[in-house]
Amino acid sequence: MPHEHPQVMMPPPALYLGGLLMGYGIDQATDFPALTFAGNLWLMLGLAVAGMLLVLAAVIQLRRAKTTVMPHRAARTLLTNGVFALSRNPIYLGFTCLAAAMALSQQSAGMLLMLIPVVWVIHSHVIAAEEAFHAQQFGAQWQAYCQRTRRWL
Repeated sequence: MPHEHPQVMMPPPALYLGGLLMGYGIDQATDFPALTFAGNLWLMLGLAVAGMLLVLAAVIQLRRAKTTVMPHRAARTLLTNGVFALSRNPIYLGFTCLAAAMALSQQSAGMLLMLIPVVWVIHSHVIAAEEAFHAQQFGAQWQAYCQRTRRWL
C-alpha cells in the first residue's frame, strides 16, 4: 500500500543529539582517555565548517525549490543539482560532520563511539524510509538520480 509521506518515526536531529548526550554519559561513567592528537583542532574546525555549509546549502536549496526540509513530509520536487549532486543526503552528512566536530571539540571518545550507532540508524531506518518513499513518488527519475549520486558521498 503506497504511503502519503516517508515513514520517518524519529526526528534525525534528535537522534544525533541523543547520541551526543549518551556519549557524554559514557565519558562520565567510564575512564575513557581524552581524544587528543596533533591536528585535532584543525580536523574539528574542518568538520564543523563542512557540516554547517552542507546543511545550510541544502536547506537554502530546499526552500528555493519550495519543498519540505522535514523528513516526515512528502517532497514536492526531487532536487538533483547543487549540493544534492554531491550527496543524496547532504543534511545527514552535514549533521554527521557536526556531531564528529562536537565530539572532537569535547575530546570525547564516548560521543565519537555513539556516532556509529546513530549513523547506522540514520542509514538503515531514516534514509531507507525516505528512499522507499522517493522511489514510489518519483519513479524512474529517482532511479536515475540514485545511479549517478551516492547516498552519502
